[in-house]
Amino acid sequence: MANVLVVYGSSHGHTAKVVERVARGLIARGHPVTVWKGDELPGSRSLDDFDGFVIAGSVRFGRHQPYLQQFVREHAGRLNLFPSAFVSVCGALAGTWSQGRKEAEKYVAAFLADSMWRPRQVLTVAGALPYTRYGFFTRMTMKAISAWTGRPTDTSRDWEFTDWDAVDVFTAEFAGLLQALPAQEEALDVKC
Repeated sequence: MANVLVVYGSSHGHTAKVVERVARGLIARGHPVTVWKGDELPGSRSLDDFDGFVIAGSVRFGRHQPYLQQFVREHAGRLNLFPSAFVSVCGALAGTWSQGRKEAEKYVAAFLADSMWRPRQVLTVAGALPYTRYGFFTRMTMKAISAWTGRPTDTSRDWEFTDWDAVDVFTAEFAGLLQALPAQEEALDVKC
């Protein structure tokens, strides 16, 4: 049983839904989970009590949340020592745009290159178009981008594209990494 910390960024709430699904899956497998929103981190925080880490962020206009980038930069050393995973929620994966996968991977690569973090697992999934929660200019911008990339343009409702089965598979695989943790700790003790 590993204590897992999940730190996430969500602009309009969909990444929070993805994180909730991952957390429930890890808890169901016996791992205690603590969830922190990246822009509302506790003032006195230590990562010493955690054995595994999931960082999740959404892509908005080509970037993940800067506060997630800062958190990962500050803690990359610890994140690299323990099982860690990155979940990127990206609208480029939704629709019919042939370059969507390549764009989504580019955003992940940029995030990781800037932070020096090497997660053991990465999941990139499509997010949502919460048109009804966007302000006027964001809604019109996203509608134009959606028309160009083959996504729905009906702004009278919200659209969700996440492959929840992929999220569940990711969670099961990460739980498998956590199961191997005691053996990893013993190996570290032997080498010391």
